[in-house]
Amino acid sequence: MNTAIVCRLIYKDWYLSRAMIIASLLVGGATLAAMAAAKGAQLAIILGIIVMATVLIGVGAILTSTMVNERKQQTLPFVMTLPISYLEYTTSKLIGSLLLFLVVWIAMLLGMIAVILGTPWFPHGLIPFVILMSVEVLATTCLIAAVSVTTESQGWMIGAAQFGGLGLNAVGWSIVRLHGIGSSMTGRQISWTPTATIILAVELAAIAVMIGVTFYVQSRKRDFV
Repeated sequence: MNTAIVCRLIYKDWYLSRAMIIASLLVGGATLAAMAAAKGAQLAIILGIIVMATVLIGVGAILTSTMVNERKQQTLPFVMTLPISYLEYTTSKLIGSLLLFLVVWIAMLLGMIAVILGTPWFPHGLIPFVILMSVEVLATTCLIAAVSVTTESQGWMIGAAQFGGLGLNAVGWSIVRLHGIGSSMTGRQISWTPTATIILAVELAAIAVMIGVTFYVQSRKRDFV
């Protein structure tokens, strides 16, 4: 693998995305501050979670759309003249965008946990739900990335983003009704149940499968430009 060029392509995407990343971190920080200042108001919690999820999905969709944009703007043929294979190009796009997304994702997840643990009016029982939904957002981003990279179609990417957003709502609605999760969300203690472990394992497995399938599909392509 031509590691030097792969790293340069990743750095290029990171450099072009720097303003959006800074803006998303600022919005996330302001949202967390507002949630902490709301003193446990239920509406504030709901709105805060919606804003955080929207920001994360939006950042993920923008980051993973670079391959679609390069195909649309006809810059892909130029990139492919570099001494790099299509699989290496895919690596730079997929891994690079996901790594950059993880910067925002980890910051917001840790921020949410810190707000819950650091303020007296948030039940600590919310933490398992926050973790599961955060990983679900990560899985949604991986879905958008996989569709964007393999199809190189803006229409399919938008469809995947809409499907992922609806799926996120459905998963959240379902999780709070599962035994051992919904009933413990208002508790003062963190209660991590076997059900939560199973859900987390399924989410992580889905992420691994989507990434693996993406690389497999890309390795089979022969028409690069």
